[in-house]
Amino acid sequence: MPERTRSTGLSGRTIALALGLLVALLSLHVGDPWRYLHDDNGRRYSSYARTHLVRGLAVTGGRDFFYDARDGRMVPYGHHPPGLGLLLAGWFRLLGADSPLVARSLAALFHLATALIVFAILRACYPGPPGLVAAFVFVVVPMSSFFGKLVNFEPFVLPFMVGAVVMYWRWAERGGHGFPTATFLLVAAGTLIDWPILLALLVMAGDALRRWRGGEGRAFLTVAIAALVVGPLLGAAVAAWTSSAVGLLELGRAARFRLRLHGQYHWWQLVGKIVDYNRRYFTEPVLIAQVVVAGSLLADWWRGRTFSPRARLVALLGLAGFVPLAGFPSSARYHAYWQFDLLPYATLAVAHVLDTMVARLGRPQRRIAYAALVLWVGIASGTMLHTRYHRPSGYVGRMVRQFQHYL
Repeated sequence: MPERTRSTGLSGRTIALALGLLVALLSLHVGDPWRYLHDDNGRRYSSYARTHLVRGLAVTGGRDFFYDARDGRMVPYGHHPPGLGLLLAGWFRLLGADSPLVARSLAALFHLATALIVFAILRACYPGPPGLVAAFVFVVVPMSSFFGKLVNFEPFVLPFMVGAVVMYWRWAERGGHGFPTATFLLVAAGTLIDWPILLALLVMAGDALRRWRGGEGRAFLTVAIAALVVGPLLGAAVAAWTSSAVGLLELGRAARFRLRLHGQYHWWQLVGKIVDYNRRYFTEPVLIAQVVVAGSLLADWWRGRTFSPRARLVALLGLAGFVPLAGFPSSARYHAYWQFDLLPYATLAVAHVLDTMVARLGRPQRRIAYAALVLWVGIASGTMLHTRYHRPSGYVGRMVRQFQHYL
């Protein structure tokens, strides 16, 4: 990766310690029943996995079904790609158990893969204290330490998304030689789990077109065209598989619900909801860092300034995390975890602010700033984790009771 320096704040030992702290935080209440915020998803997808194991793939066709053993009734879902249920089925078969602990542990493993990628970026691009503090932020904020073991699509898709963006970025920064095959393979794999990764492919297509128009070579036009062709074809193929048990009309209705706001809910209310979710699950300093970096990048773009390689990576990850919020406003309204894809950008935004702005201060002031940030993020995150684990969700309880007759 570009911009590596000889000194680095994230040594192999430091990364191991950060991963150990993340594992410890993800282990909190990992074996508890399905009762915390959005845990109804874990119960739902564990049930789909059990249906695969009991009825077999020849019957399910790899698609999501509830199975009621009392009368043999199978109830199809068909709103999301079936990859998550299949992953859980394989994991349950491998470990010989299907408890909430087992299901959450698989989500946590995927989240640890994301952590390794993000730590590698920090080590390469933000040496010294900025990278260290940002790694701490990634580990402790509730979007990571709480939702990182959520049995839903986000922890499973994010490593594919970040990996795809990083591989494209590395290819682009090296002059566009060859073809970024790994990017397309990672997007294809992620699409089997959920749709939003296709929006990240759209972001990369836009960047490739920008580079081609800027005279960086025809390879970028080739990649942009490939992305704009492969993305819809991939989405259509997975949609056909996903909806084959319920019909495309049902899938279309589900998509339309997520693509627009409903009732008397306005866009300005959605912006307030997104900001509030971000403040609570990323903490206030990280929210501020995201806004500051986004504003700084937009100002530089408006003035026609050339971005550094790491700034281009931050911009790509920011767009890849933000586009799903804008594209699926109802999902962003109802689900705090819909901002999970912003986690890499939020982490790099903290490092970017510390490295480009706080670094201008004298050494004593920098140390005070680092310490204040760590204390604020640590205390705010601990408070939110305590709240989440000591206030089980009534909605989740009702949903889990509705699922009680299914496997």
